[in-house]
Amino acid sequence: MAKSDARLELSNVTEVLRILRKLDEDYYKQFRQDAKEIATPVRNAIQRELRKFSRGNPPLSGMRQVHFGRVAWGTTYAPAGRPRPKPYDSALIDVPRRMKKNRYGYTPIVRVVVGSPGTVLADMAGISNRKTRAYPITRPYDYMYTIRGQKVPGKRQHEITTQGLEMIANLPGRRPSRYVWKGAEDELPTARKKIDKSISKLNNYVNIKLRRTL
Repeated sequence: MAKSDARLELSNVTEVLRILRKLDEDYYKQFRQDAKEIATPVRNAIQRELRKFSRGNPPLSGMRQVHFGRVAWGTTYAPAGRPRPKPYDSALIDVPRRMKKNRYGYTPIVRVVVGSPGTVLADMAGISNRKTRAYPITRPYDYMYTIRGQKVPGKRQHEITTQGLEMIANLPGRRPSRYVWKGAEDELPTARKKIDKSISKLNNYVNIKLRRTL
C-alpha cells in the first residue's frame, strides 16, 4: 500500500484510542483531558440541579439522615471499614481507559458519574416498577441493630410494600431521571458537537501518524 493510501476508518473508538496510545502517548493524554473539559459544563449543570436541595432540605422529608441510613439524602454513614459515601451533589467526570458498550449499546467516551446512594435512589426511583413487584423481598443490606442499648452492625431484609410506590409518587418530578438528566439535557447538545469534533480531529491525526509509519 502506498503511503498516500494509508487510512484508518473510524468504526471503533476503543481501537482508535488503543492505536493512538501506541503512536503518541502525549496526544492520547490530551484527548482524555479535552474530553473531561467538554464534560465539565454538563457536570456543573447536574450539580446546580442537585444543589436545589440540601441535607436539611432533601427531596422528601423522610430522606433526612436521622441515625444510620445508607440512602438518606447526603448521608455520611458508612459501616466500619468501608469508605464514606459520596456527597449528595457529587458528580465525577470519568474518561474510561477501557471503553465498553453499556446496556444501551453505546460506547461512552466520557461520562458523569453520580455516586451518592441517596441521590441515585431519588433520581431513578420507579425506573422499573415491574422489577419491584417481581421481588417481594429486598436484597440483604447493611443495618444497625440496637442490642441492650448498643449499636451493632448487621444485615437485614424486609418485605417490599406499597410504601416505595407512595414515595415515588411524592418525589418532585414523577418520572426518572428527575434531577441528573434534567440538569444535563440543556448542556448535552453542545457537548456532543464538541466531542464529535474532537473525535474527527483524533481520526485525522491517527491517519497522518499511520501514513508516516508505513
